[in-house]
Amino acid sequence: MSNFLSDTTKFVNKALKHSDISPGLANKIITCNSTYTVRFGVRLRGEIKTFTGYRAVHSEHMEPVKGGIRYALGVNAEEVEALAALMSYKNAIINVPFGGSKGGLRINPDDWSRKEIEKITRRFAQELIKRDLISPSQNVPAPDIGTSSEEMAWIADEYRKIKPTDINAAACVTGKPPTKNGLVGREEATGRGVQYIVREFFKNEDLLKLINFTNSMEDKTFIVQGLGNVGFNAAKFISEENKMKLIGIAEHNGGIYNINGINAEHAKKYFVNQ
Repeated sequence: MSNFLSDTTKFVNKALKHSDISPGLANKIITCNSTYTVRFGVRLRGEIKTFTGYRAVHSEHMEPVKGGIRYALGVNAEEVEALAALMSYKNAIINVPFGGSKGGLRINPDDWSRKEIEKITRRFAQELIKRDLISPSQNVPAPDIGTSSEEMAWIADEYRKIKPTDINAAACVTGKPPTKNGLVGREEATGRGVQYIVREFFKNEDLLKLINFTNSMEDKTFIVQGLGNVGFNAAKFISEENKMKLIGIAEHNGGIYNINGINAEHAKKYFVNQ
């Protein structure tokens, strides 16, 4: 049965056939080092609710290991293992000195108020911190699907409480708000990266010939799938700075299309209010 993890492994095995790496080393590269499952209770709405979370460490060849934490009902151990592996490969390919990790909490954030999400996040953080699955020197999470700079600030705060003597406590997560030792520009960084990739694509004459495109971005239209942090910022920058016309947006609760163009800021407000 095909799933995200088996598909990831299949593509890596295909690539490894073009290398002289021994089968034993190849298997070690593919295999996820460890996957932790934590289950914890939180008193909410007058009763104890139990939540399941995961943190996978694919490779510790470089430390700290790096990778986001996502909140979604579909999160499972195999998914975070696949994502952790992709983090290892991505870091290695671009020569970033981190190993790969990933985490997730099986939850629909829309089912809970922000106060409740804070309480759940802080308990999840406590479970990970006491197992050294969050640490500036060993394992550094970041925002992912369903999480933001706010969740990272809560996690960092819990780490500081549990490890008050760690001088590097603020580095236990990335993606924090600038007011909480985060970097200015981090919130929009991934969307900005998508913009840069698209921009570089239009500079590559060989690729443009393959699809019979001109190198002008101004006369092109595009559609974005998902208007979360990445999709919104990518759509905003590409349409405002590169003058490509945003004509369609697909979201989990519907989509919009306008051949005359869509303002990303207005669309974001619309979807948030649905």
